[in-house]
Amino acid sequence: MIAGVRIFLDGARLARNRRLAPYTWIPALIALLVISIGLGLTLGYLREFSAYLVALLPDWLDFLDRVLTPLLYALGLLTGAWLLSLLAVVIASPFLGDLSIQAERLRYADPPVNTTGVWRGAASSLKREARKLGYHLPRLVGVFIITLIPLINALSPVVWFVFGAWTMAVQFTDYPAENRGLPFVQTLRHLRRNRVTALGFGACVTLALAIPLLNILVIPVAVAGGTILWRHGRSGFNSE
Repeated sequence: MIAGVRIFLDGARLARNRRLAPYTWIPALIALLVISIGLGLTLGYLREFSAYLVALLPDWLDFLDRVLTPLLYALGLLTGAWLLSLLAVVIASPFLGDLSIQAERLRYADPPVNTTGVWRGAASSLKREARKLGYHLPRLVGVFIITLIPLINALSPVVWFVFGAWTMAVQFTDYPAENRGLPFVQTLRHLRRNRVTALGFGACVTLALAIPLLNILVIPVAVAGGTILWRHGRSGFNSE
């Protein structure tokens, strides 16, 4: 687990390199637009939903308004920020493969050679994202069902967090594999061999993506960290 946190911090240091700037500004701009517009809409819906819930409270429970409204806004913004960040990652995916290549070049000096054209590369990236979505959605449904089962749903916050951490590890470690033309299943095998490290890295990404403003900057960090995680794992890095 600590190894995964260390990899995330290494990714943060690597992403600050000025030579990566030409490859980070487009994903950051996409994240800024998607998250800004999305959170603006989310705030509007939260305002309406909060007013609706408060109107349902009987007079003798009016004091709950001071607790319910801030809690609803906090949960709504954190959840919305994470989901919007994931949407921004999917939209920016055609640019994140190049970012991974450059991060690999800076750290290891032997990146894969990307000979794919711009449009073909974009189509391939979107196809890969659809493949990942097909992997994540059934598990998302399973986690949601757990939240509906009495008693067991007491564990749902932990289950949601672990699910989010694994999703982020899969998402950002897959770019180096895709750049090498390796199948998606290869990424999954690699992460399963380094499961605890992957969850530590994914937990850091999940927490960072849930924080408004910070989530705009964390995508390049996560790509760089995922690239490091891929290379460490391929080098036999299995210590936790």
